[in-house]
Amino acid sequence: MKQDPVAALIIVAYGRSDLVEALLDSISEHTPESHELIVVDNASPDGTAEQVRNHPSRPRLIQSPHNLGYGGGVNLGVRNSNSESIVIMNSDLRVTQNWLTPLLEEINSDNATIAAPLYIDENAKIIESGASVTFDGHVHQCQTSFSGTKVVDHVSAACWAFNKQWFESMGGFDPTYGLGYYEDADLINAARLDKDRVVVVSESKIIHRVGGSFDSVATRYLSHRNHARNGDRWRWLYKEANNRAWNAETTITHGRVAVIGNHPKLVSELRQQNISVATLRSVEELSNRKDRDDVVVVEHKLDEAADRAPRAEITTPGEVSAALTRAGIAPSSTPPRPRFSSIASALSRRW
Repeated sequence: MKQDPVAALIIVAYGRSDLVEALLDSISEHTPESHELIVVDNASPDGTAEQVRNHPSRPRLIQSPHNLGYGGGVNLGVRNSNSESIVIMNSDLRVTQNWLTPLLEEINSDNATIAAPLYIDENAKIIESGASVTFDGHVHQCQTSFSGTKVVDHVSAACWAFNKQWFESMGGFDPTYGLGYYEDADLINAARLDKDRVVVVSESKIIHRVGGSFDSVATRYLSHRNHARNGDRWRWLYKEANNRAWNAETTITHGRVAVIGNHPKLVSELRQQNISVATLRSVEELSNRKDRDDVVVVEHKLDEAADRAPRAEITTPGEVSAALTRAGIAPSSTPPRPRFSSIASALSRRW
């Protein structure tokens, strides 16, 4: 007798049929639990929809007439699902053995509202085990190992498990974020206001090819745009993040700049304008910055810098002003003032 599905697995795809097929193959191999499998195709410009339709796992294909973005695609998939438990998935994932049940146990036991796996790379190295959010609304990923379940301030929505009724009661992802980034931060912030728990489950491991579905130009534009939207909406909440700020970033700043090489005058000028500046010796050190810079200043190896910091504007020392403008940063000798400070003050006493 056929078992009822324990969850609906909802994959949102836009192009890159090779990634979608690899994910579907891994689900077939590592998901013995009965499940509902849905792929939302966001008007892919290639043959992704046809490839999904012909995959041996026979997922249910939902084709959007235009690209709704990840959040919009998830909303569409959830509306058309039949299961109480939902797992949403980026197309640039591959699941591993015993990935699903640990996530479902957390949400079905009411231990958490959102449960996410430990994200790893092809070599089983941790690339995200949760994240924190600082004053200016930037998400900073954690890469530390742990055992069991960890409550986090944030975790990427590349793979989330949650209850369908909860998601719909929250209105799903806010469609105003459009294509790419920060719709997950927005929904988690709303959940935090309801005292809901967001957890990472170490027993569940998923390989994440970060950025597999975006090119670097789109990444920079979408990240800057949606960071500003999210920051404007939640700055009063982020004001309480001072204890989680990175070293030397203990004040509210207008933006972040990484300066590579010896440019003391430029560094001094930027800091006088309340911009957080990290000084690096080489382009290679950008790999340790985890995409937390808005602008990267470098004299040579601009292409390599763009590869290592895909969300940042890459510029030379003489063109910093224009790069700050492109990144949406308005330098000022006056620190940005936290919004709704009276609300944030009350919030700190309640939390």
